[in-house]
Amino acid sequence: MKSIFLYFTIFLLIFSSCNDYLDEQVFTEYDPESFLNTEAGINAVLNATYRQSRPLYRETWFSFAGWTTDLQLERGGGYAAPAATFANFQWQPSNIFFVNVWRETYEAIRNANSLLDNIANATSISADKVNQLKGEAIFLRAYNYYSLYDFFGPVPIVTSTEELNFEVERATDEEMQAFIEAELRTAEDNLSVDAELSGKATKGAALALLGRFYLNTKQWQKCANVLEEVIALNKYQLFTPVEGLFNIENEGNDELIFVFESLATGPGWNYTPHAYPVGYPTGQVNYGAQFQLRRTFVSSFDPNDRRALEYDPNNGKFGWILKQYVNKDGDPIDLMNDEIIPGIEKTYPRSFKFTPDPNALGAVHGNDMPILRYAEVLVSRAEALNELQGPSQTSIDLLNEVRSRAEAPLYQLSDFPSKEALRDQILVERGWEFFTEGLRRQDLIRHGKYISSAQDRGVTLAQPHHILFPIPQQELDANSALDQTVGY
Repeated sequence: MKSIFLYFTIFLLIFSSCNDYLDEQVFTEYDPESFLNTEAGINAVLNATYRQSRPLYRETWFSFAGWTTDLQLERGGGYAAPAATFANFQWQPSNIFFVNVWRETYEAIRNANSLLDNIANATSISADKVNQLKGEAIFLRAYNYYSLYDFFGPVPIVTSTEELNFEVERATDEEMQAFIEAELRTAEDNLSVDAELSGKATKGAALALLGRFYLNTKQWQKCANVLEEVIALNKYQLFTPVEGLFNIENEGNDELIFVFESLATGPGWNYTPHAYPVGYPTGQVNYGAQFQLRRTFVSSFDPNDRRALEYDPNNGKFGWILKQYVNKDGDPIDLMNDEIIPGIEKTYPRSFKFTPDPNALGAVHGNDMPILRYAEVLVSRAEALNELQGPSQTSIDLLNEVRSRAEAPLYQLSDFPSKEALRDQILVERGWEFFTEGLRRQDLIRHGKYISSAQDRGVTLAQPHHILFPIPQQELDANSALDQTVGY
C-alpha cells in the first residue's frame, strides 16, 4: 500500500478564489497543522479532492462500463487495442487502467482524509461552515470508496493520514457496505440542500448516491426510502426538452444533482473528439479512436422518443444521437445503414448527448460531467418498488415521468403481468435514458445479465468472476496483506 499512501506532504492543491473554485494555485509542500488551520488552506485541500475525484472517464465510463456492455463499441486509433481487451473480457491484473484508477481514487481519498484530520485546527471558522466543509470531504471520500467498491469489490479502508500503515487488508463486504452507508449518512447530515457554489456536494447528492449504492447492493426498501427523501426535498425536477439537458448553456439546471464542472480552459474533458465520426465537418479535433453506439440499440427506441432525436446542426437539431452526416468530401454518410467494412467498423451512430462545446480549446470541451441526476432517482425508485412488491401504479407513474418528458408512449400497469416483466423493461428503459453516462455495467450486473449478454455477443471468455475487476498487480506487489479477487 506504500504506493498509495506515501503522498501526504507533496501534491497539487487547487486554491479557491471567491468566484471560481476551479482556479488553480500550485503547492509543492505544506505542513498540515499550519496550512489547514485557515479556511483558505482547507478550501485548497477540498478543491484538490474535488479535482482528483473526477472520473478517468475513458477508463471508467467507457472501457469499464461501455465496451464490456451491450450498448457501445470502439474502433480505431491508439485506443483500439486497450478497448478490445475490455470488449473481449481479456483484462489482466497488470492492466495500466486498473493501476491508474486505483491510484487516482486513493489520492482523492488521501486528500479528504488530510482535511478531516486537521479541520478542527481551524478555530476561526464558524461551526456551521466547518460542518459543511466536513460534509463535502466525507461525501467525496464516500464517492471514491464507492467507486472502488463498484470496480474491485471490498478494498482497504483508510480514514486518516496520521497513522501510516502500508500493509492494509481488504475490508470484508459487510464492512465495506456499512462504511459507505455510514459515510453518506454522515455527509447528508452535514450538507445543506443548496450548494454554496455550483458543482459542490449537497444533501441531495449524498442521498442520491446512497440510493444508487442501495440499488446496486439490492437493499430495495432502503433504496426506495432514501430516494423518496430526495424527491421530498422539492429541489429537483426533470429538464425539458430532454435533448438540451447536457448543453453547455443549460448547465446548472434543476435535474443535475451532482456534476464535476468542466471548462475548456481546464479542467475539461475530451469525449467529443472520440464521438466525431470519420470526416465529420468540424473545425475541432477529431480523434482516430471512435466511440460508437450499437445500431441495434439505437433502433430500439420508439420513433417518437425524443431521446433518439437526430443530431443535425445544419437543420437546427441538437438531438442526442448522430445518425447521418455529409463528410468533408461532400459524401452522405448513413451511420445506421451504410455497409460496415470488416476490420474498420467506424460507421456506427454516435452519442452526442454532450453537445459539442463551440468554444472548445483543442481537444478539450467544457461540458460538465453528470454524476447524479433526478431522472435516475425516479427510475431507480421504480425499480426498487417493483422488487419489493411487483408492478404497481406508483412504479409505472415514476417511469412515466421520465417517458413523458421524452414524449415516448407511456406505460400501462396492464402491460406488465409480473415483477420479471417490469424488471426487464426497466433495464431497457435505463439503457435509453442513461447511455454513455457510465451506468450500464452496474445495471447489467444488478440484473444478472452482464456475463450472459457478453456471451450472447460471442464473447466466450466472459466468466462470472468478471463482474469485478482484479486488484492491480502493482498494489499486490507493494502490499503483502492484499489478496487478489477470486478468479484472477
